Amino acid sequence: MLQLASSSKHEDSVIAVTKETIYLNGKPVNVDGIRIDNKRLIVEGRFLTVARLWDEWYEDVGDPEVIVQALKRCTPKPDIFTFWQRLPDTAPLYWYYHENEALSAIPLKDFRHWWERQIKSDTRKKAKRSEKRGIEIRTLPLDDAFVRGVMGVFNETPVRRGKPFWHYGKDFDTLKEELSRDLEKSKFIGAYYEGTLVGFVKLVYAEGRFANPGLIVSKLEFRKAYINNALLAKAVELCCNDGVPYLTYTTWRRGTQAEFLMRNGFEKTLVPRYWVPLTTRGAAAIKLGLHRDIRRCIPEWLLDSLLGLRKAFYGKGANQR
Repeated sequence: MLQLASSSKHEDSVIAVTKETIYLNGKPVNVDGIRIDNKRLIVEGRFLTVARLWDEWYEDVGDPEVIVQALKRCTPKPDIFTFWQRLPDTAPLYWYYHENEALSAIPLKDFRHWWERQIKSDTRKKAKRSEKRGIEIRTLPLDDAFVRGVMGVFNETPVRRGKPFWHYGKDFDTLKEELSRDLEKSKFIGAYYEGTLVGFVKLVYAEGRFANPGLIVSKLEFRKAYINNALLAKAVELCCNDGVPYLTYTTWRRGTQAEFLMRNGFEKTLVPRYWVPLTTRGAAAIKLGLHRDIRRCIPEWLLDSLLGLRKAFYGKGANQR
């Protein structure tokens, strides 16, 4: 249990110990949290505890040293504090130890430049083909009809990309609450076929830095209508109209998903992630390379094999339904 050590008169940050909710595999999990002034952090891990901003994609770290000194007043202290620089800042700004974090991002100038210079002719054809095959792309508000449409998309299949689909089977209230998060900085794009929602994007903006589609989903039965290509084209258009310099899609992907992103103009974009040791154990973990997700230690050939086995296992289960 986190507690606060006594503070001196020179330590002005307001700190509170809290519980915060994060989502793992689509399910809510309560973790230890810390509020430092107006910054919300979570603390994860058991043997090695790592603190980070609760919403590091959409929140600036501000002065990291303020957070570092405040974390040192907690009892017990987290072992490590980690944060990254958000786009468009790619050159290191701080003296802390850092490693590169690979993001998927499209640098944007204007829609015409993306359409003519950053994607190839086959990608343009697919985006156009969507309209020819009866798909209508709209921007629209979050209302009950849209939520029910999303439920129809999510409940098409319990398995996507070779693994259980987190959003399959969610009820209306749960789904509406999840879609409503960050509503004030979000836009929704829907793909409709004869009035029925068959795909959508929730585009979340990060204060002029970038926009990130947390999820691009379309019905598999409309695979040949290339809905995702049309949705991405509309997302790029909105970003360009809104003066956003990057469209991101979280971290760099693998396999067919990476191929899809690259065909649509996404590039492997590196930003610094900083690791600040707060304890002796944290310093030792960084030195030994134990501070990162263990999956990063798995050779690519082995990871590809494991992912293939998972896809075959869940694909068999899906075919039996």
